Amino acid sequence: MASISGSFGFGGSVPHVTQTLTKHLAQHWRAVGVGAASAVGLGLTLSWSKSDQKNATAAFGDNVMEKLQGFQSRSLWSNSLIASLSLGNLEDLVEPKTGVVFPTASPDGQRLTGVGLRKKSIFGLKNITVYTYGVYADPDSLRTNLGDKCENLSSELVKTTSDLYDDVIEKDVGLTVRLVIVYGKLKISSIRNAFEDSIGSGLKKFSGEENKELLQSFTSAFTDDLKIPRGTTIDLTRLPGQVLQTKIDGREVGSVQSPLLCRALFDLYLGDDAFDKPARETMGSNLTELLCV
Repeated sequence: MASISGSFGFGGSVPHVTQTLTKHLAQHWRAVGVGAASAVGLGLTLSWSKSDQKNATAAFGDNVMEKLQGFQSRSLWSNSLIASLSLGNLEDLVEPKTGVVFPTASPDGQRLTGVGLRKKSIFGLKNITVYTYGVYADPDSLRTNLGDKCENLSSELVKTTSDLYDDVIEKDVGLTVRLVIVYGKLKISSIRNAFEDSIGSGLKKFSGEENKELLQSFTSAFTDDLKIPRGTTIDLTRLPGQVLQTKIDGREVGSVQSPLLCRALFDLYLGDDAFDKPARETMGSNLTELLCV
């Protein structure tokens, strides 16, 4: 009897597993794209007898082995990114250090490209995780704005090209950064002050000016009456026309049209000095896959 094990920590017989894979691949291939299918193949150790392969072929078709190997070789998600995915729930991804769950696809079709952590030093003594975040991208918008990058370069070369990040940050690509609060003692004023510092620095970096009024138009959405207990979600989305929309727990609290503001915001997560640089690298690889595959 075959066993399947790996990143999912799952063992089982081929008939059971192939039935499960068949069901979820059929349901989610279109919904979450190559990413979910690749996650199924990544990290799996296969040891199948001829009879096992016959059972799998009956479930998947004649080219089952090629499909599974293809999933492994074209894997979209890094090992850390899929560490907590389960065969029973391909729609969710668990950030392993915090346990926070991220959908791999948003209701409007954006795809999760990676997750990271925002840490802050307290009195220089220790780092606390303030929030975890996921960066989502609209594949159609990505291809519309940057599709020419793949015409003359392979995906491997595209993702090693530094201006990929710059173009995604600067152009009118549909992006969302979802922040999920992890630190339970955080106040809304702390979030507002943090954005004033980080985005304020970005505005000056890209324009050479303070842009205090523009900064205020964004941070004023974080009013003192808002509560942000652990688990609160803050969605920062670039809508068509370089409009930055802010939602807290699904409720819109602000919207500002400004290419400069959008650029300063997304630079925090995808720029050279991103909050979580390993996460940025994963996001770059996955953005390239969405763009070029």
